[in-house]
Amino acid sequence: DSEDPKISRHGSPQDVSKTKLLFKPGHILFGKRNWYLRRLAVAQREGICSAHMLVLEPIEGKSTKEFLPLLMFSDKFFEKALMVSAGSMSPTIKWKDIAPLEFLIPSIEQQENILSITHKIDHAIYNVQNLLEKTKNYEISRRESLLTRGIGHTKFKKVQGMFGKEIEIPEEWIIEKLSQVCKIYESNNISSDLYIGLEHIEQGTGKLLARGNNADFISTKHVFQKGNVLYGKLRPLLKKVWITNENGFCSTDILSIQPNKKISVTILSFILLSTNFLSYAVSTSAGTKMPRTNWTDMKEYKICLPPIPEQQQITLILSNIDKQITRQKSHLTNLKVLRKSVLNSRLTKEKVIAQ
Repeated sequence: DSEDPKISRHGSPQDVSKTKLLFKPGHILFGKRNWYLRRLAVAQREGICSAHMLVLEPIEGKSTKEFLPLLMFSDKFFEKALMVSAGSMSPTIKWKDIAPLEFLIPSIEQQENILSITHKIDHAIYNVQNLLEKTKNYEISRRESLLTRGIGHTKFKKVQGMFGKEIEIPEEWIIEKLSQVCKIYESNNISSDLYIGLEHIEQGTGKLLARGNNADFISTKHVFQKGNVLYGKLRPLLKKVWITNENGFCSTDILSIQPNKKISVTILSFILLSTNFLSYAVSTSAGTKMPRTNWTDMKEYKICLPPIPEQQQITLILSNIDKQITRQKSHLTNLKVLRKSVLNSRLTKEKVIAQ
């Protein structure tokens, strides 16, 4: 993964049919293709990798095993790598081109001092990453519970859910089809520069990663207005959902859904992100390579609907958890920035100012 010195995922030897390279524990794996993504990691076990990587090891006495990866993560390394990079579509770096590059290498004692500092920051990063992962998992489990059991209920009733299955819901709740609480938004009376494609919506979070400009996309589009829920119907496993905060246009791979007074826009988005709805969307989607969900099937989905006041309470609980996730992400980003600034300052003998 980009800018992550640890390998968290791996494949099988059968995944690579062409040239393979052997690596051993302690070797540095550097992605030479699209190198600007900063995909560099230290191997913890023996294995093989594709020829799109360089397998490197420090020369004893010149650098400690742990310091060389730090040097290769520095801005100074990437500035020099840029000068020898070849290609435009998939920029690539060859060993013969980076081997002659010269860098200021601190003494072994100084290297140990830099490593001592970065180890402390890495430990903090590891702890925050673990906490963030646990909070994300808690958010999902809490959401699933609140959407089916609600808040503090002691009395439940049995009703007929999807596919004739009998389920229990709080006594005050009702079962409704999706078509009874929302509809596809259809209008041509929209003026906006905003365009949203699937690539702009973050997977599984209900958040926007980026924005597009309507003028840049001349193909067929759908329209949406503020307060709609955009749902990515292509490849439902991606869980692309976003609550709109202004008018705009979206890709035809996205449905613009308008809730009525029975359901809040936030609760609707939570339902579309839920595990139960995902299972239904996958089971009813058409196509194998690029499965697609359609509104004809979606509108038949039965939801457990709380009264509006309880919908507001559920929204508040989940929003508070989401704020915790946002704070943890921000803290993680700041730690990574601090790590990079410490590293760059030590390698260029500049002072680092902690914010």
